[in-house]
Formats: sequence, C-alpha cells, structure tokens
Amino acid sequence: MAKINKKIGGTSFVETGSGTFALNMSTEYPMSTFFNGSSANWDGDPVNIAGVKVVPWGRDNNMPTAIRNILEKNNLGPGILERKAGLLYGQGPMLYKIKVENNECTQEWVQDNEIQDWLDSWDYKKYIRDVLVEYTHMKGHFTKYYSGKFVRIGKPWVSKLECLNSAECLLIWPPNDSRRLEDVTNILNGNFDSFYSRNLKVYPVFDKWNPASTETAIKYHCMRSFGRNMYAISSFYGSVPWLENANNLPEIIRYLNENMIAAAYIIHQPDEYWVRKRELIMAMHQEWDDAKIEAEMEIQRDKITETIANVMAGRKNAGKFFTCVDFIDPDGNKQEWKIEPIEMNIDKYITAQAEISRIADSSTTSGFGLNPALSNIIIDGKGDSGSQMLYALKIFYGADTQIPEEISLEAINDAIRINFPKKKGIFLGMYRKVINKEDNVTADKRATNQA
Repeated sequence: MAKINKKIGGTSFVETGSGTFALNMSTEYPMSTFFNGSSANWDGDPVNIAGVKVVPWGRDNNMPTAIRNILEKNNLGPGILERKAGLLYGQGPMLYKIKVENNECTQEWVQDNEIQDWLDSWDYKKYIRDVLVEYTHMKGHFTKYYSGKFVRIGKPWVSKLECLNSAECLLIWPPNDSRRLEDVTNILNGNFDSFYSRNLKVYPVFDKWNPASTETAIKYHCMRSFGRNMYAISSFYGSVPWLENANNLPEIIRYLNENMIAAAYIIHQPDEYWVRKRELIMAMHQEWDDAKIEAEMEIQRDKITETIANVMAGRKNAGKFFTCVDFIDPDGNKQEWKIEPIEMNIDKYITAQAEISRIADSSTTSGFGLNPALSNIIIDGKGDSGSQMLYALKIFYGADTQIPEEISLEAINDAIRINFPKKKGIFLGMYRKVINKEDNVTADKRATNQA
C-alpha cells in the first residue's frame, strides 16, 4: 500500500513498494492555503479571546505570525525588507523646521538641547528602528505611550515611547459596533500563542488631544489598506503564494536528492471537482467550522494521492485502472483529470527548477515595493550598474519615503508637540544624505580614491 511520507507545498512524496513517487496535485487555479476559507471577510465579525471581543487579524487571527513564519524561510524577503528599513532610516533621526524660500519647501535641520535631552533620556533611536521594522513588514505599528506620575498632577507629558510586537496586539471591537478604526477605544496586549503565558492586558487607545487622561496607553499607527477599515495589510500580501512556492523549492530539491525518487507525475485536477466536494462536505456536516472542513478536504486529497500512487507503482500494475468523473462546469467548460509524467532528465529538471525559482524571485521582489537595483539582487551573475542604483535611490527618496516617515514618526512628533507646546514647528525627521554621481564629485573625493 502507498503511504504519504512527506508533503511540501502541493507536492506529496509517496512511498510505494517500488520506490518513492513525487505527485504534485495541481489545479487549474492553484491557491495558497494562506487565502483559503473566509480570507476575504475575516475582519467582518469579532472573535472572543479570554472573554474579550477583538477584531480578528487574518483568517486564523494570526496575520503577523503567519507573515513571520513565511519570511523566516525565504531567502530574499528578509534582506529586501532590511534594506528598505535601512534606506528609510538614512543617516538617522534629526530635528528640523520647515523652511519656505523662493516658493520651495525644504527641511532646515536644527539643534534643540531641551528636546534632545528628552530624547536622550530614553532609547529613541532603538524605538525608531523597531518602528521601521514593524512598518516595512506590516504597514503599521503599535506604540505604547508612558506618562507615569505626571497624569496624577494633571500635566500632559509623555515620558517615553515603546514599539510593541504586532503579534502581541489586537484591536478590541468598537463598543458602537461601527467597524471603524477611529471608534476603537481599547487595545488588547499580551502573548496570544500560549494560553498559560498570555498575561493579557487591556489598554486604552492614546488620545493625543487629551494625553493626561491615562498613565499608559497604546495607539495603532498605520497606512490604510483599500477595502479595510481596521488593520493595514502588508504591501506583499498578494505575493504570499509566490513566497510559499519559493520557500518550498529548496526543500523539495533536497528531499528528491536524498530519496532518489522513482518517478514524478503532475496530477491535473479540475478545480470544480474540489468546489463540489467542499459543498458536499459542508452539506453533510453543517455544524463544522472552516477548520474542520479544511481538515476533511486535506484527508480527501491525501486519499486520492495514495490511490493514484497505488495504481502507478510497481510492476504488477498491469490491468489496474484509476477511475474519475469528467463533467461540464456551469460555464460549459469540460473538467477532466489528467496524469502527466515528468521525464527525470537531470538537465531538464535543473533548468525547469531554475526557471521556476527565477519567476518566484521576480514576483516576490515586486511585492516588497523596492527597486531590484536597491535590493542587492543578482540575476544570472549580473548586478545593476552604479547609475541604475543612483537613479533608483533618487526616485525612492523622492516618492517612497514621505508617507512611511510620517506614519513611523507620528507618535514621536505628537509627543514633542505635547511636551514642548511652545516650540511649535519643530519636528523629528530622517536625515538622508544625497549621493552624487562620481562624475559630479571632484577626483580627490571619489570613492575610488578614498580606499
């Protein structure tokens, strides 16, 4: 009897009497499990955590954790996001005033000892770095405001700020049931992974116009995502299936090399077949939730995989047959099963895998919103020229930094306004030094002569 030993993505490795077979159960429209079920409307209704109604974040209410797990296995994503955070950070934070001269708006960098002393009293640079990490990954950040004893005497003052882990924060459902971020009044913070170590605590949402109302509060700063009223969605959310494919590829190749598979097949399944199978299961078990239905669907897929493997494996398969039902979908298209063998010619195999990897890398890179010239990606042993990198950097600084900077530094600039109301017009921004082309730099100051 055939037995599934390992599953990597959509590929199942089946152990039979004559060796290991690789079966890829492909549908016409493959879809990542990340988007299965009710992913389209997962934030439409509240869920209950420790007796608190919260706004769910992702299909299984674990969007930040799911994104983390996918990125940790990816060879491109973490480096690209780290580079993006570094470009946003530039040479670091500095105070500035807005200067208008000759109908041009510029930043005039200034020094203010009083504000700087407050910044130096807590680790503000680490806070900013943490915020940039959260923003580049999740398009937003949760910041905790500390006022402490100043609230007791009615003095508006922010002692320090702390950037929280997105995986440990959830918006509590608005009391007026409005489904609007502006109406959220509390945020739940704690460890959601372990029931015994949750130590969950409810914090009020920080009100920058009434900062002396609470000793400690949290606020969610984010870039609004189209069609969403609550949480922001990562810019690379749509690239998740490609990320998963790219992550699976090295593991598949390693497994194939270690087990020397006997043959490989791609099983083309009509997507309509599984749609009807799901509808049948839902009709038979109306009390099941999405998780149970997904588990049963996985069992059905495994059974078909093992059946096909039993039919194709071994020398005694003469006379065996695999039966299936072909049918016409509502649009009049013929839906049929096909079993396609893959010739295991090593050169074709490596070429095919390399092409898949190239497509996956390209699709993945596009989703992170950073020009390949700035991502330090080398394709076919070729990197981008200095001019390409320079122009890409100038476009990035000119078009892609203002909004992330405003959202990332919103909390710290609100705190400066609250703490130093008489110093209106001073903000904290990121200083980024403009890089010139070598042609515009005198010979003695060029990089080649500075080594």
